[in-house]
Amino acid sequence: MSYKIAYPDMPGWKGDKATGREAAFAIAKELPARQQQVWDAIAARGVTGATCDELQDELDLPAYCIRPRASELERKGKLWPVGRRMGVLGHKVTVYSTVKPADMSATA
Repeated sequence: MSYKIAYPDMPGWKGDKATGREAAFAIAKELPARQQQVWDAIAARGVTGATCDELQDELDLPAYCIRPRASELERKGKLWPVGRRMGVLGHKVTVYSTVKPADMSATA
C-alpha cells in the first residue's frame, strides 16, 4: 500500500530543485506545531484578523516562514482571507481570520 502525504499536510516546494524539496522535508515534522502556532496567533485577533507581517514579532519568526503556514491553513479551510492591509514593505498583503467572512456580520 502506498501512503502519500501532500500539501497542505506536507510543506510544498516549487520547481525541480532539490533544495526546495529538502527544505520541505526538513520542516515537515514541525508542520503541525507551526500551523497551530500561526492559527492561535490569528485566532487571538478575532474578526480583525492579522497579516503575516503583523505576526512576525509576536511569533519571533520572519513573515516568509509564517506565510506558507497561513496558506496551508487557508487550503485546509481553517483560515479565511478577509481583506488586505499595508504590509511592512509598503504593499497590500492578505489579512487572515479564523472567522469566516459570512460569519463576521453576526459577530460585529
